Amino acid sequence: MCIRDSRVHGEMSTGQESNKLPPELTEVVRGKTLRTKFVMILILAELAVILLYGFFCQYQGIMANNAALDSFAESAINLIYPFYQDVHVMMFIGFGFLMTYLRTNCWTAIGINFMIGAFAIQVYVLWKGLLDNTWSGIWAKIPVDVNMLMNCDFAVSTVLISYGGILGKVSPYQMIVITIFEVFFYALNENVVYKSLQVIDLGGSLTRHAFGGYFGIILSWIISPTKGHVTSKTHSTYNSNLFAMIGTLFLWMFWPSFNAGTASGSAQHRAIVNTVLSLSSGCISAFVASSLFRGGRFNMEDILNATLAGGVAMGINGELVQQPWVALLIGFFCGFISSIGFTYIGPFFAKHLRIYDTAGIHHLHGMPGVAGGFISAMVVAGLTASDLGQDPSLYFPKRRDNPTQAWVQVAATGVSVGIAVVGGIFTGLLLKIPIFKQKFALFDDNQFWHIDEMDSDEESEEEVPKSTNNIGKSELNVEMKQE
Repeated sequence: MCIRDSRVHGEMSTGQESNKLPPELTEVVRGKTLRTKFVMILILAELAVILLYGFFCQYQGIMANNAALDSFAESAINLIYPFYQDVHVMMFIGFGFLMTYLRTNCWTAIGINFMIGAFAIQVYVLWKGLLDNTWSGIWAKIPVDVNMLMNCDFAVSTVLISYGGILGKVSPYQMIVITIFEVFFYALNENVVYKSLQVIDLGGSLTRHAFGGYFGIILSWIISPTKGHVTSKTHSTYNSNLFAMIGTLFLWMFWPSFNAGTASGSAQHRAIVNTVLSLSSGCISAFVASSLFRGGRFNMEDILNATLAGGVAMGINGELVQQPWVALLIGFFCGFISSIGFTYIGPFFAKHLRIYDTAGIHHLHGMPGVAGGFISAMVVAGLTASDLGQDPSLYFPKRRDNPTQAWVQVAATGVSVGIAVVGGIFTGLLLKIPIFKQKFALFDDNQFWHIDEMDSDEESEEEVPKSTNNIGKSELNVEMKQE
């Protein structure tokens, strides 16, 4: 591992400095501490998960030698598994590659994305089962089947969204801790919003995007160091942006499955078509806004992210929108406001509010998710019997009328953001406890990976063309000291 001067590259402080040791020995001690904590928590967490599965989980409808359930299992595979495969690709290829744009943090971005995705799948089953039993008052074993796996991937998406806001600023050890608690708050929000309020949010604009976005930026606000200057580590490069575009294209292509995977019949059909139209319109508006706001040339940060905003807003509106022009309008609007977020709001947050949103999750997930919630209220209020083929009260939960369901959509938006903020504050303060603090170089793959050849910083900056398109014109800081 290369020995690096923290005055240039920045570190996340644990509270006690090792200035009494030679730099070489300090680096060795720090590496052993990082490794020991990570290995211990991951082994203990996985063993605990295995033990809890043994006591509390069982397969649902897929046991061997049960012919009566064969038709049920076959139907689930035929109807759900194709969508599940698409969503799985989004989680591990789409999100993974989208986060590889930082020039010295690519391996950590895609590798830790892989690890926490796999871990969140297992943790969600336990938290969701516990909360479902609490809500129902009936304590039964947690069913595990392909339907549960689909919902697990939705939980994974929330954790990965939040990871974008703290990318490069947390260690793998800390991400395990974050995953455990964020999945709990996510499952809690699901039960409140879906079971208690009974909101209509098929594709998770509120429960996944708005929740993950605001959880992530609040967490980033709490744990981000406070002082420093910009270095090349917060830049992308020509090639790193190219790899990130792979992630964007996978997400863009498979997003209809993400929004429609748990629906059926005409609602699923509408969700698919509306999502495609909204994504297409949002893509166009992102290019328009990028050229308009960036001096006549496209900015890769906008194109990587804002082109997806239409899919975010259509999550809650996919089954509700009854006319194609409405889907196009929603997509165009959200692509535009997302571009505004990356151009103006991100730098404002960093400069004035000390919110360092590494991947711009507020502008891609937070704002479009909340916008989708308010738009859904307007759509619900305008639905008629001719739109639905039945009286709206027969379509809405609890036979509500249009105004009541519209207010539920608004209330659910506020609840999702509120629980996200509370969860982000709790988890951020938890990471301030000494046992969870770690000292490490920010935005640096070399801290966590064996890299055979690592050019010097001077050579890298001369030979690798940098892009200033990412992370709010490099408002993120590398040389920073944690409060």
